[in-house]
Amino acid sequence: MADNIFSLLDEPWVQVVYRDGHPGEISLRQIFSDAPDIKELSGDIPQQKLPLIRLFLAILYRAYRVVGVNEEQMRELWKEIFSSKHFDMDIVSRYLDKWEDRFFLIGERPFFQIPDLEYVGAKPYSPVSEMIADVPKPDKYLFSMRSMEETDSISFAEASRWLVFMQAYDIAGIKTPVKGNTYVKGGKVYSPKGMSTGWLGAIGGLYAEGRNLFETLMLNWVLYDTKYDSERYRLFGNERDVPVWEQNNIPSPDLDNQSTFAGPVQAMTWQSRRLRLVPNEDVTRIVGVVYCYGDVVSPDDTDGFEKMTAWRSIPQQKKGLPTHKPVMHDASKALWRGLEPILCVKDDDDCRPGLIRWLEEIRTEIFDSEDHVLNLVTIHAQGMVYGSQSSVFETGIDDTLSLNTIMFRHDYDGIAAVIDVAKSADNAVQALTQFIRNLQMSAGDKGKSAKVENRIEERIRESAYTELDRLCRDELAAFDKSKDFIKYSNDWKDKIHRRLLEMERDYLDQSSVPVFDEHEFDNKRKSHTSNMMKATRAQLSFQSKLNRELGSLKRESSVHSDKGASDYDVIHI
Repeated sequence: MADNIFSLLDEPWVQVVYRDGHPGEISLRQIFSDAPDIKELSGDIPQQKLPLIRLFLAILYRAYRVVGVNEEQMRELWKEIFSSKHFDMDIVSRYLDKWEDRFFLIGERPFFQIPDLEYVGAKPYSPVSEMIADVPKPDKYLFSMRSMEETDSISFAEASRWLVFMQAYDIAGIKTPVKGNTYVKGGKVYSPKGMSTGWLGAIGGLYAEGRNLFETLMLNWVLYDTKYDSERYRLFGNERDVPVWEQNNIPSPDLDNQSTFAGPVQAMTWQSRRLRLVPNEDVTRIVGVVYCYGDVVSPDDTDGFEKMTAWRSIPQQKKGLPTHKPVMHDASKALWRGLEPILCVKDDDDCRPGLIRWLEEIRTEIFDSEDHVLNLVTIHAQGMVYGSQSSVFETGIDDTLSLNTIMFRHDYDGIAAVIDVAKSADNAVQALTQFIRNLQMSAGDKGKSAKVENRIEERIRESAYTELDRLCRDELAAFDKSKDFIKYSNDWKDKIHRRLLEMERDYLDQSSVPVFDEHEFDNKRKSHTSNMMKATRAQLSFQSKLNRELGSLKRESSVHSDKGASDYDVIHI
């Protein structure tokens, strides 16, 4: 087989959208030179973005590495680079040139792979479609947007993107053993304990977006974390924190249980799979993949070096420090409904993402009010949802939210007001589902099974949250330190109140005449003092709950006017 084929440094493979709107496919080296002109990454699926951003950040950590600097010096370095509005390509290229032979897709040390990896037995390789997240199993192909012929082989460029994605998000389940694997039972390799998916599949991944890729990388380049001892948990200039391409020895093909990361670079480039891409005979396309489990680490208490997820504190049964577990994204909730673990500090245990503490440092320590304009930052949540013991992909998570940087201040009282609005909205939506249930009972509808009722209620909730979504995103984007947070949050609740009342009227308008009669119902839920229900009683109950959750309606003139998110410039500094 030919060696040193397709250099990720110099061949185009990363998909981007430039600030003028035109798409491009560029090399890894060009990513850093063009970063100020690139609006955002694109990809085969949105969830390819975060693994790529983490790869680029790992390169920045290593390229700019300076040993022994203190926090003040780190702040000065960061501000100098950010103010220049571009990366120093002499520094970046010098680093990439040094490790050039480790960035070939096929070669003696193929990128993110193990050379000569082979399955045990006669199976030469798995189909390349097993790398591709949006390709179902053959018996489910009816529901795929791709034809089967399209996944017989893929280009080197596409294979490079899926390679990075697979190391980050690959599914769990039974794997075919590879030669050298000692974790084999009955000719199969089962999911290891601790972490069975790729690393990003085990956390709720978050990153901050700027006006261009340069700003995005800078905002996520966490040089230190105020929560942790700067020497024990050194992020920048950590000599032990070596990515796989800098290692002298080729990793063993065997599964390797490890206790933790050596630093953020290892976390961002974690080799959760032992993997080798298989080209066709003329080495022009990728037709297969050989892969098995690789490096395994439990996500618990890795927050010293993993900065792109929120955490939850679990008390230990025996005396000792609590365990920190990553907070996973909830695919059923928009990001604005899940802000509490991202923004709130509870009981003096700051479990926010290290990224958020870094954004707080940028706002309060690196820049001051005299020499910058710090406006909105877009927080981007991404992840994959797994099913059937994490052995299949169910769906992807990709959500954004624009927040004023005052929200990253751990001591800002307005954060509690935002969380309170979100919780009140949840309770109010639940009240709407109860109203519709009561409306159906008032129509004498007793025939629906619990399963059907649950589906109806889920549709009602989805409809209500869809109605509230744009409103709540706009209100969050406009929430800044100039606002009286008590008045602002109360006015925001008032708007939610009015929207839900509009939905109530719509449901009433669509109801049949019998809803205005009175009917007896089975009071299994014990949510009413009477077993008789009619529309007027359902209305009174619903409106009473809205008043309790959202406050009594104010006069229209007292509520501040709506202002769309498009009226605000996203970021930044």
